[in-house]
Order: sequence, then structure tokens, then C-alpha cells
Amino acid sequence: MNQMKSIPQSKLWTKNFILIVIANLFTYQGFQMLIPTLPVYIKDIGGSDFQASLVVSLFALSALIFRSITGKAVDTAGRKPLLIIGFIILIFFNLTFFAFSAVALLLVLRLFQGVGWGMASTSIATVMSDNVPDQRRGEGTGYYALSVILATSVAPIIGIALLNHYSFNVILILTTVFMAIGWLITQGVSIPKLTKQEQQKQTKKGSIWSDLFEKKALLPSVLCFLLAVPFGGVMSFIALYGKEIGIESIWIYFIGHCLMILISRPFVGKLFDRKGHAFVVLPGAVCMLAGLIVLSFTTTIPTLVIASILYGFGFGSVQPSLQAWAVDRSASDRKGAANGTFLSFMDLGVALGAVLLSTIAAAASYAIMYRVSSLCMVLFLIIYGVYLLKQRRSHDQTKGQIQAVNE
Repeated sequence: MNQMKSIPQSKLWTKNFILIVIANLFTYQGFQMLIPTLPVYIKDIGGSDFQASLVVSLFALSALIFRSITGKAVDTAGRKPLLIIGFIILIFFNLTFFAFSAVALLLVLRLFQGVGWGMASTSIATVMSDNVPDQRRGEGTGYYALSVILATSVAPIIGIALLNHYSFNVILILTTVFMAIGWLITQGVSIPKLTKQEQQKQTKKGSIWSDLFEKKALLPSVLCFLLAVPFGGVMSFIALYGKEIGIESIWIYFIGHCLMILISRPFVGKLFDRKGHAFVVLPGAVCMLAGLIVLSFTTTIPTLVIASILYGFGFGSVQPSLQAWAVDRSASDRKGAANGTFLSFMDLGVALGAVLLSTIAAAASYAIMYRVSSLCMVLFLIIYGVYLLKQRRSHDQTKGQIQAVNE
């Protein structure tokens, strides 16, 4: 089987695909548990608020850089070597947190851990793309993204609950175990080596930009950046927002978020494959916009649930559809670069969103912050709408030319 081409049959739930989704779920579960808990640990051992924010931003920065490098590398050196190296780095530096307690050193270790995350997550995404039939790209990418979204929603709840009752070392043990399980499961995935012809094709001299980024994946990636900014605000500050509006059981938001994704995922991916991205992305983006606005005015549990349903359905529909679209637009031998580009823009959006939106919350309130973040979705709809209009005009012009020739 040629690894650089999508599998020819239309079967989606192969052994490889099932293992990839399960491995990704465990890996993201381990990774996401550290997001809300590591900053708290940094402050507990004497770190400042700024150092607590650095533990997230430095990780995101190194992951961002190495996602792009890995995107090119998996198309030249192969998927498996980068996957193995990424997991080794990720797990090794997770274990080093047991040995050191100096804040400055922990920040450096976190920087290196971001390298492993950028390599491992991009490699897994590319292997997933290899094992999804072209005609079921939306559905397959959607189920893969479901493992990410479930971990993103559940892991913070587990991590915070453990930190409230146990030491940070318990979280380190559990996250290491989850990452190790994810790695072991990937070893059961059949990943063919690149042929010499494929390697030669990918090592042809090109610009640094073209090597690291896939140009055809830029539009979906920019749109993903815009939705990732408010997403970073939702995931990072929802607990603090609960304190601001007096809702102690703010965790209910994550349940509604997850349930809508689980309910919508089976038919949204199929709709993407049958009708195209516009039938999924447009209504999904509108739902995300509405969800953010409702959330910003929330003062009761019922309105909180409505906000989570709207936003959960929208995000669960749009994000995986954009990733599938990014891969579809790119050449079969540029899947790694396409996934690297897409995930880099998402990382950047989440990281910048958390930092920039926090300044708005500090100056005003979290409610105002969510209203301002909704402007990103307005810009999303404008850019996407302009693209669709241009595509429609181009299609009409081509159709008119064909009719003129026939007449």
C-alpha cells in the first residue's frame, strides 16, 4: 500500500483508523489534563502570574514551530520515525517534571515538551489522513476530531478535580500513562515506509515557505485561526466566568458541549462528503456566533445550556470540516504539510486568544470578553462568504462560456 495516497476502498472503520482514533483520544487526554493544572502548580511553587501564563504560551510557541517542520518532514522522512521521536520527547519531558521544581527550569522543560507535542500530534493527524478514503474525508476527519474535542472537554474537568484532592504528581503519573498508552496503540497501526520515488519528489528544492506550509491549505487554516481565538477564551476562562456570574456548576457547559458533538458527528461528516463544506461550515459558524453571544449574557443554568448546545454543535461541525477541506485542497503527497499548516494556525489562534482575551477580561469583564471574541466569527463569516461568492461567480462564468461555445 502506498502511504502517500489515500486508501482506495470506501471502507472507513478499518483496524488502522480505529487504532488511530483511540490512540489520539488517549494522547490528547494526557496532554489536555496539563493545560489548566500546570499553571496552578507553577503558582503553588512560587511562580508569578506571568510565569504561569508562560507555561502555556511557551509550549504553544514551540509546538507551533515544530508542527510546520514536522508537516514537511513526514512527507520526506516518513510518518513512523517522526511519530516515535515525537512521543519519546513528549513522554520524557513529562517525566522530568518529577525531578525539578525550579520555575525557570520547568518553563524550559515545557518548551522542549512542546517540540514533542508538535511532532507527535502532526504525525498522528497525517497517518489519519492516509487511512481515510477521499470520498469519506469529511466523515473520517470528523470522527478523528471527535477524539480531540472529547479529550479537550473532559480532561480539564478530571485534571482540576484531581488537583483539588491530590498532589500534582498524581496528575503527572496519569498524564504520562495516558500518553504512553497512546504511543503503544500507534504501534499497532500499519504505516508503510516511503518509497525512494516519493522521497525524491518531496526533497526537490523549494522555498522555505513552500516547504513548511501548504499554500492550498491556507484559507481553511486562516478560518480555523479565527474560530480558535474565541475557542481559546472559552476553554481557558469558562471557570473564572462561572465565578463572575455566580454559577458554581459551570462544568455543565462542557457536558452540553460534548453531547452536541456526539449527536451531530455521525451526520455532519456525511453531509460534508455529499454536499460540500458550505452546507456544514456556514450553519456551524452561525451557531458558534450565536453560542458566544448567548454565553456572554448568561446568568442562569438554562441559558448556559443553550449556549453550550449552540457552540458545541457549531465547533464540532466547523473545525473538522475545515481540516478535511484543507487536506482535500492539497496534493496527496502534501498531506503532512497540509495538516501541519492547519494545526499550526489552530495552535496560534488558541494561544493568542487566551492571551489577548485575558487583557479584555481584566479591563472589563469576562462577559464583555466573550462578546468581543464573537467578532472573530463575524470576520470568519465575511471571509468565507466572499470566498463562496467568488467561487459562484467563477462557476457561472465557466458555465456561460461552455454554453456560448455549444451555441
